[in-house]
Amino acid sequence: MIIVNKRGVSKTAVYGKHVKGRPATWISKYGSVTFNQYGREMPAGGMNEMGLVIENMQLVATKYPVPDSRPAISRSQWIQYQLDNFSTVKEIIASDSMLRIASGMGPGIHFLCVDREGNCATIEFLEGNLVYHTKDAMPFKVLTNSTYEDSVEFYRTHEESVKEFPMPIGSASRYRFIRAASMIEKFKADPSKSMVNYAFDILSNVSEGLLTKWSIVYDLKDFRIYFQTYTNPKRRYFDFNSFDFSCSAPVTILDINADLKDDVTHRFQDYSFQSNYNLIKNAFKKTTIFRDIPDEALRQLAFYPEYNSCKQ
Repeated sequence: MIIVNKRGVSKTAVYGKHVKGRPATWISKYGSVTFNQYGREMPAGGMNEMGLVIENMQLVATKYPVPDSRPAISRSQWIQYQLDNFSTVKEIIASDSMLRIASGMGPGIHFLCVDREGNCATIEFLEGNLVYHTKDAMPFKVLTNSTYEDSVEFYRTHEESVKEFPMPIGSASRYRFIRAASMIEKFKADPSKSMVNYAFDILSNVSEGLLTKWSIVYDLKDFRIYFQTYTNPKRRYFDFNSFDFSCSAPVTILDINADLKDDVTHRFQDYSFQSNYNLIKNAFKKTTIFRDIPDEALRQLAFYPEYNSCKQ
């Protein structure tokens, strides 16, 4: 589900038995549009009004901080918190002093972040500490499913052979990193091929077939978001600035797999508890590690956004 999130909304982080310590509280400063698999307020990624983008990927090596004096938040809601509050990559990195991700169910994840000024960073939690790469410490603006440091080291080890021979094939994380990084390095501005199309070419190159359920390209210059899915491969887009982000306006949503094409800006519909519950129930029941969660817990998660209130 694609969700238009509002500014000026008072929130308290979802608090489950796996969250130790006090939950984070905040009032959203910016509106955002997010891609949500496991319910509203729990995005896989998205972009806010200031052009800050965050996406996540699985990282087995992840180890979140132990409980301390900082307020806690779940890993997915951490993304929403960042989009609600900040406009730059620098602010995301600095937020570690104010907030910690609580360990929870499911695999660990790491994050790729970019702001409208072109600053990019990877955010990882290793041995309980935030580890980031940005600016000169981030030679390749790519992230797959290995730690960034490991991926760069692997690229350097194979750099000469990549230049002389075809790029490595296969779905292994570090091979996908090499292919994506190499395609970015080789990009040349070409009026006949847009950067959006080239970005989709990269995503297609590193696709894992049936495992790749969606591909998203964020155009930070024109504030337009493009996407396509395995279920509906027709490319679609929407104009970010067309949405009303005031919290007095209804929250709107769009099914990411709806049978649509091209411009879907005006195809968003009003959000409802039932739409959120249907999404959550479908996603959790089809995810092996989550399928045994009782229905009552899923209902509670679906009802969570109702506790948030407009403060504008």
